[in-house]
Amino acid sequence: MRSISENDLSVIIPLLAEKISALKQELAHGDGREDDMTDAEFDAHTDASDLLSSYMGTMDNVAEEYESARAEGIILPSLETLTQRFCQPTN
Repeated sequence: MRSISENDLSVIIPLLAEKISALKQELAHGDGREDDMTDAEFDAHTDASDLLSSYMGTMDNVAEEYESARAEGIILPSLETLTQRFCQPTN
């Protein structure tokens, strides 16, 4: 038995995608200027990068569980539908 319901995952996945998108944008602002950052800014950039890696790993895990439920025949929106709003290309 799953520890979290698929319907809960359909709420968690978009929230996680939104956080991942925000972290990617935050990191993009600092990319290329690491040498000009203060120690505090560099630490915040590094922390954001570590957090992004953690969130992306979590997303992989919950997405796998979610897709497994869909493969078992549970009627849920596609993963792409849940995340498309947050997966727009950045400039």
